[in-house]
Amino acid sequence: MVYVDLVGISVSDIVFSSGASSLIMQNHTNGKSFPIHVSVEAGNLLRDLLKKQIAKRPNTFTLLSNCITALGATVQAIVIDDTFEGIFFAKIILNNKGTLLCLDARPSDAIALALINQFPIFATQTLVEKLSWFDIFALRAARP
Repeated sequence: MVYVDLVGISVSDIVFSSGASSLIMQNHTNGKSFPIHVSVEAGNLLRDLLKKQIAKRPNTFTLLSNCITALGATVQAIVIDDTFEGIFFAKIILNNKGTLLCLDARPSDAIALALINQFPIFATQTLVEKLSWFDIFALRAARP
């Protein structure tokens, strides 16, 4: 899969509410944001990664990172490329000796992989336009 309409994004905040958490992803081009809802456990893990806190034991994304490296591949990018009924979809784009591979992933796992390795995170322009209605201030105001 080749993407031509990518927009750089990053995690700007993590909002916790009863029984869930939301990653607030900020568009680097226009500063607008959109949420990706994840479990509280994933939110806590990503919060720790943003704070550069090391886990006491390896996590699944650490295993994935080690496997990619051991196989001689490199991550080119993380792409959040679709949403359906509030569920987001991500891809991990790998370069394996000149061959590009595209792996389906949960956004929280892909973002964790990006955070521990400083890989770029992107969203498709189509997805960003689909989410342009989002009001980040309403979500922040709803914090407990």
